[in-house]
Amino acid sequence: MARSRGVSRTASGAALCRLVEQQQPPGLRQVDDPVVATVLDPILVMVSGVEAMQRAFIDSLPAGTRGGVVMRTRYIDDVVTAWAESGRTQVVILGAGLDTRAHRLSCLARCTVFEADLPEIQREKRSRLRAVPARAGEVRYVGIDFETQPLPDALAAAGFDAGLPALFVWEGVTQYLSEPAVRSTMAFVAGCAPGSMLVFTYVLPSLVGDGAYQGWSDPFTQQLAATEGWIFGIEPTDLESFLTTSGLALIDHVGVPEYRARYLDPAGRRLEVNPGERVALAGVRAERHPPSGDAPS
Repeated sequence: MARSRGVSRTASGAALCRLVEQQQPPGLRQVDDPVVATVLDPILVMVSGVEAMQRAFIDSLPAGTRGGVVMRTRYIDDVVTAWAESGRTQVVILGAGLDTRAHRLSCLARCTVFEADLPEIQREKRSRLRAVPARAGEVRYVGIDFETQPLPDALAAAGFDAGLPALFVWEGVTQYLSEPAVRSTMAFVAGCAPGSMLVFTYVLPSLVGDGAYQGWSDPFTQQLAATEGWIFGIEPTDLESFLTTSGLALIDHVGVPEYRARYLDPAGRRLEVNPGERVALAGVRAERHPPSGDAPS
């Protein structure tokens, strides 16, 4: 993925979506991220603070893109919160980018959070967060290129305890990786301690290749598609078998209908959500469906 000043353009775009959401009234806001302005380039923050520029940014995205980013983040926040509140203490964020959970979720106070990403991205992010205290008990940065370096080795060097269960968070990443790289990561999670889980986003195959960034009107989209193109997708009907062959079991699977039923309708929030990206929760055990009430809601 091509990067501007170390951080990918798409990571910055997702963070901008969270920044815009932060301006919603508390009763309607789906993600509370008071830290996001700190991790963004100050120029982007200044531009997004201008209403006309903010509207232009949102209008340049395919319909429902901002809503999709907001809702996937909300769902994953709920998964992380349920994990931490159950007393489990290891969270691994794969391709962390501008993820701010370790600095904004108080539920992580007893957890060690491992943030895995390219070293240059981590250096820039850490410099911006220097004055922001972490909410997690400990944050460990794991420098890695997922296409060329073994994840188990990188995590072990950072002190990851393979004997304890871990929650792996993989948000907005899989579409940029090859299928072998996706399967390799899933196989690693499948071999982790019993009780370990993976929550991840994926896009539909129709959005891969020439379909990537379809509907964008921003003038630099062609360059974005060429440098950060989407190369991997899954059909929702194939997801369970894909996970099974990778050694994982499907626990929960959400998209637009679930977002509306669990979050938006109860809050009286009208937010368009693009159906092209979904989120799945998988585990290393054989259970295919959680008992009533165990899935995030």
